Amino acid sequence: MKIIDLSMTISPMWRWPNRLEVVKDFNLEDPYRVTAMKLSMHSFTHIDTPLHIEPNRQTIDQVELDRLCGTALIADLGPVAANQEIDGKHLRSSCRGLQPEDILILKTGWDSKRDYTSKQYWSDAPYISRDGAEWLAGQNIKAVGFDFPQDKVIREIPQRHPPVTEMPTHDVLLRNGIYLIEYLCNLSNLKGSRINLFALPLKIKGAEGACARVVAVL
Repeated sequence: MKIIDLSMTISPMWRWPNRLEVVKDFNLEDPYRVTAMKLSMHSFTHIDTPLHIEPNRQTIDQVELDRLCGTALIADLGPVAANQEIDGKHLRSSCRGLQPEDILILKTGWDSKRDYTSKQYWSDAPYISRDGAEWLAGQNIKAVGFDFPQDKVIREIPQRHPPVTEMPTHDVLLRNGIYLIEYLCNLSNLKGSRINLFALPLKIKGAEGACARVVAVL
């Protein structure tokens, strides 16, 4: 068995303000070390539930884990250019072999082209078109994972927080009950087309999403 970590490392970053504080430490003559952190649940590798964009929907602690774990198809979208729109036709041709109740992972290797800590990772990213999101929503899948900022207007955050109607994957997929596994990395290390995927979000009562450790088991 081989395990490949598909998660970003949580660390200080310009895009997602977070504060890591050592509140107890041996240097302070404490008997143990304790670290506290404050950050958004929509930073780094994380999972969105429909409650992120609609009221009265399921919270992250209510999500059945078999919706986020299991057999996944790795759809290699092939070489993608900076600012390339990925439409329904592109997805149809790349997702052959998709089976009912799969988790679908869209692989571009974008993190190997732009460092995810750089602003260029966001400003140059490929993105899913609305008809691409609608094609995905028409498939019998549990969740979709992305290794790139999948909506074009994501690049405008935090300078502007666009309405959800400008974010096709959120507007279309989440409303249809398909979970989003966002900001994966290291997909270039996956050579086959099918894996066992485990996307385990923090179990936070009442939250609309959570940071997650996502791994592929080969």
